[in-house]
Amino acid sequence: MNKFMDFMENRFSPIASKVEKNRFISSIKNGMVSLIAVLIIGSFTLIISSIGNLFPNGTVVKEFFIQNAAILQLPFNFTFGLLSLYAALTISYAHAHQLEAPILQSMIGAAITTLVLDCQMVDGNFQVGYLDSRGLFIAIFSALISVEVLNLFVKKKLTIRIKGLPEMVAATFESIAPLLTILVGSVALSVTVSIGSGGKAIPEVLTTFLAPAMNSIDTPTAVFVISLLEMLFWFIGLNGYAILVGFVMPFMTQYLAENMTAFQSGEPVSHVFAPNFWDYFMAFTGSGFTGALVLLALFSKSAELKAIGKVSVVPMIFSISEPIVFGLPICFNPYLFIPFVFGTPIIATAEWFIFHYGIVRAPVANVGGTPIFLANYLATMDWKAPILAALVLALGVLMYYPFFKMYETSEMKKSNAAAAEENALLSELNLDF
Repeated sequence: MNKFMDFMENRFSPIASKVEKNRFISSIKNGMVSLIAVLIIGSFTLIISSIGNLFPNGTVVKEFFIQNAAILQLPFNFTFGLLSLYAALTISYAHAHQLEAPILQSMIGAAITTLVLDCQMVDGNFQVGYLDSRGLFIAIFSALISVEVLNLFVKKKLTIRIKGLPEMVAATFESIAPLLTILVGSVALSVTVSIGSGGKAIPEVLTTFLAPAMNSIDTPTAVFVISLLEMLFWFIGLNGYAILVGFVMPFMTQYLAENMTAFQSGEPVSHVFAPNFWDYFMAFTGSGFTGALVLLALFSKSAELKAIGKVSVVPMIFSISEPIVFGLPICFNPYLFIPFVFGTPIIATAEWFIFHYGIVRAPVANVGGTPIFLANYLATMDWKAPILAALVLALGVLMYYPFFKMYETSEMKKSNAAAAEENALLSELNLDF
């Protein structure tokens, strides 16, 4: 075990750190995280428009929601329907901030590129259908490339710079050459792909190309591997979610958008691995089902472990795992390695099958920041979801129990030994008051 710990710390940890710090992965991660606000707004408007489904046919409330469905769905259409454009703005902002490139001009360039590549002119009409989740990957590439081009022009001084102008006006002139290059390049690429594919839009061509990769993400094997890697990163003290989300979030976001559209139309949802599957099921109460350890710590015989449990209760309710991961600790703790790293992926994979076979509806909304159990229901709009969450928590307690008791015994021995040593020192002093 010691050799394994040394290997993880000396070899695995540096690789993980480099991946997390990669400027492209970092910008995608930060941009997609910023996009969560749009996902949550769109999700709650979908939940509100779905309230009518809770009432029987023929009731006044049911009829109201049916008659006003088009109006009630407008917020959803203006959030998830323009998801690619919002992603281009958030990712370009994050990337420009990281490269110290002009932020406003970078966002403009990303928006221009995304609109050109994701949209088409058909019979003189501007078609924006692919600005939803289907154009998301194009938006990601558009944002990154636009910022890189703008940054290159500015750093190499390949710009129009007129002295004596106010800074804002000067920056506008400075952005003309790179923005023109971005626009011309985007139009040329769009026309080339359209001619070569028989009139298809770039997102349609890319979606066909990425179909095998997209399908391979939403599988039990992918869930197991991603969960396993996340737990390994957490175990060595790195935020596994932060490292992996840059790779996985674009796929999960597209799955969520497709699920929401299907749910809105009354059709079965087809994807499991949406964002809130990770947040509130695969990582229920915190990455590694750490809420189970919080409960065990609350009833521990060790005063130190019980104190950590008390501090971690509120974070657990909001699925925050850091207090227990670093406070218990879990990271680099050989007693908890097996259940944390291997037990978590097994339970997560079992959950995937429960959603896949329709026993519980897969996530159709993003409700980040909501307390557990309520979040489980709102994310799926299925009353069985909180029950599944409770069962997962109970299973987590059973999984951790024998390993936690071994750790607890070890900690109590250390505490008793320290207390005995302290008493011995006091006795040697032979103080007489």
